[in-house]
Amino acid sequence: MHSFLKCRNESGYTLIEALFQLLIMAVLLHFVVLFLYWKMPVERQLKDYYETEWELFAIELQSLLVDVENFDVLIGNRAVSFFNDRGKIHVEQNGYVIRKRVNESGHVPLFTNVSNVFFAQDEHELNVEVTMLDGRKRERRFVIGMHQE
Repeated sequence: MHSFLKCRNESGYTLIEALFQLLIMAVLLHFVVLFLYWKMPVERQLKDYYETEWELFAIELQSLLVDVENFDVLIGNRAVSFFNDRGKIHVEQNGYVIRKRVNESGHVPLFTNVSNVFFAQDEHELNVEVTMLDGRKRERRFVIGMHQE
């Protein structure tokens, strides 16, 4: 054991080791600067994640309402049901999610963090009012494209 304590490497910290660590630090700092340079424009474009999710929900719902038959507002204005080329579509709130079901099966989330949803039909228009969990309200009108026979 005494010989183990005597055989220490006392060469110290070399200039090559210092330069190598400085090189690694410089590379990592470049990646940090590039990340921040990329992150700032993305944050400006997507300030509100829920705003983007709302727009995607609106696009999806409008695409479902293009060529429909037998459009009905159900369950105290909390759900809509209609037929299109994919079958019977049912859009409703389930918990904190607005979901889509096709032919009474499946569960495709369309919009999340929903406290309350209210659907109202006015001839060939659908008005959707959504209250978010944080209290914000969103409202959008959609055109219902009724199938012509």
